[in-house]
This record gives sequence, structure tokens and C-alpha cells, in this order.
Amino acid sequence: MPSIEYSLFRVKMVRPHQASFLHDELTPRDILLQAILEKPSSELRKGYHWHIGNIQMFDQFTGYFAAGRTTTSTIEKFDEETSNFVEEELEASPYTHCVFDAAIGFLGIAKKPNLSQTTKGIAARLEQLLSRSLVVVKNEIAVEIRPIPDPDGFLKAIETAFKVFTFSATFRGPNPFDADEHFQKPLSVYLNAAEGIKGRTTISGTDLNRRVLQEVTRSTAATGNEASARIQKSKGQKAVTVNLKGDPVKRKYDEQEHRPEIVLADLTAKYRTVRRDGLG
Repeated sequence: MPSIEYSLFRVKMVRPHQASFLHDELTPRDILLQAILEKPSSELRKGYHWHIGNIQMFDQFTGYFAAGRTTTSTIEKFDEETSNFVEEELEASPYTHCVFDAAIGFLGIAKKPNLSQTTKGIAARLEQLLSRSLVVVKNEIAVEIRPIPDPDGFLKAIETAFKVFTFSATFRGPNPFDADEHFQKPLSVYLNAAEGIKGRTTISGTDLNRRVLQEVTRSTAATGNEASARIQKSKGQKAVTVNLKGDPVKRKYDEQEHRPEIVLADLTAKYRTVRRDGLG
């Protein structure tokens, strides 16, 4: 039976370090919402015009939209009336489903091979498209759409390890409200002050505190960043490296029973499971 598979992505609207007097006093939530509601359209590659449309709002900050591209191709056909072979231009507009929560800052993007082999590819195009919306351009916002990976395997490796020697994580510009206090939040402030784009830091010890590492891991996953750790699985074994990265959290639905409101509720629950912070 045909199905629709959604993947979970973090959306960030990063302001420039030096704000201009021309910039609006808008929150990242407001900027994301306005960018979507503008229904931006743009030629992202020659002959490939991407669009946002079919917007449905569920409440003040959550909703659904369709995203896709328009291309024109030429086909050869036989005209019965003239008995001639002719060329005819046809326009194709494959699209996919997206749900969003602007208050939290995440997108659920449905897989669509006609648009891209992976949802990461579609996310990259949406990042470009939202970057060309008027509100984003006017306020010189950097748009980031990154996968939210499932941290369970990484967390289990850390929790069950005999020892954890090193822990590394990436960080980017000012993070969402739910970034952890130990790592993501202070380092993102530092990065922004230094006018950087991204960074990575590593800590090491004889056996690192698992509770702190768990909190930072969940925050790192929820903010669309990556992590790795050097662990000893059992006494006497050689240390190995485990990684938190790769495919985003996914959820699959029967195409006949696909309801965007249900999808958003499910993905919100998935997100909260990753973060495990009892939001809402």
C-alpha cells in the first residue's frame, strides 16, 4: 500500500551579528512564519522553478504547505489532424507535503523521489527558497534547515560504555530556546560574537559524566547538530568512536489516511522524545 514518509528537520533563522536600523524587530518564529506565508517562488537552478503553496494554518504558529518545482520539457508527438510530427511543450510540477511549527522551529518534510532522492535534498532547496523571501532578505537572515537525527543509538552507546574518554559536538549560530545550558547555548553566543558560522569543541577525561553528556547529546540532536564520542565498551577493549549524525527522525503514514494535522502532532511528539524536556 502506498505510503508517505516524513523526516524531521530543524529550522533556524540566524540574525547578523551587527543589526541594521532597517531590520525589523521580529523573533525567529515570526520570520519563519512570514517567510512561509509569502509563498516564495524562485528559479534555484536553470529551468527549475521552486515554489511554496497550498498553505493551511492549524493555529497561530503551526500549519501545512506544499513545496515543489516547475519544469518544462518538450515531447514529440503525431498530430492526427495535420498528419505531421510536432513538438509540444509540457509543464510538470511535482510537489511534496510539509508541516511546520514556527514556535518550536521545525519542519516535517515528506519524501518525494521526483524532487530529490533524499529529503535532505528537498530541505536544501527549501533553505534556498526561504532565503529568498522578502522578510529574510530585508533582515539579512541566514536560514539553516538541518536534519534532527535519532539520538537513541548514540545515547545507548554512551550509557552502556565502560568508560567515555572524549566527547565532541558541533554548534552553530544562536540556537533555539531549548538549547542546553552546558554547551549549545553558551558556545552559540560565543560563535555569534566572533561572527563565526559553525564550530566544534571536544572535551576529554578518564571517564566523562554521563548525565551531562546525555543532556548535551539530546540538545545537540534537537538543534540539528552532530556529536561523536571515544568510548571503551568494556574493560580491556580498545577504544572506538561512535557518532551522532546521519538520517533524520522519520515517521511513515498510509497515503489513503494521510492527515497533516495528525502528522504534525506525531512529529511534535517525536521531537519531544528526542529532546525529552516536557515542552508544552
